[in-house]
Amino acid sequence: MPKLNGARSRRSRSRKRQFGETKPNYGLLVKKEWEDFLKTDGPRIKEEDPEFYYHLIGKKLPKKYQDPFRGTKPTTADIIPVKIREKTVDEIKREKEKADQEQQIKKAKDDKFIKQQQVDMKEKQRKEYNRITFEKQQKLVHWCNAHDQGNYRNIHSDEYRSKTEKKYEYY
Repeated sequence: MPKLNGARSRRSRSRKRQFGETKPNYGLLVKKEWEDFLKTDGPRIKEEDPEFYYHLIGKKLPKKYQDPFRGTKPTTADIIPVKIREKTVDEIKREKEKADQEQQIKKAKDDKFIKQQQVDMKEKQRKEYNRITFEKQQKLVHWCNAHDQGNYRNIHSDEYRSKTEKKYEYY
């Protein structure tokens, strides 16, 4: 039985598929217009105002268009030349010696720290090995009563003798 109110039925007024007519897809039409606009006017907008262009397409502004000094670039007239004092040979030697001493102190501290780490690691490994060994030995050690007979038999007992000696000779 055909549905009377379905979109594909003959009596449906919402779509007349069998006659070649469909509802217009407005979203698709808007998307096509938007793509055409970006194809025609997009390059011009990108050249003139890249920030606005990337805002239109919904993407983040690339780093090459980002300007950290926006609107604050000095002109050539505003730039004041600065004289930099050059260091003498003695100052350079002192700085180099100071840097060498600092480097040696840092290296000594690093070596001391590494040695301490190695000692701590060995101590930790030793304690772990002792703990594991103790757990293995602990399985074998248990409380017992010295007056109780354990899992063994005295070979001199009557019970042992009666079970092991043959009572009868058949041949």
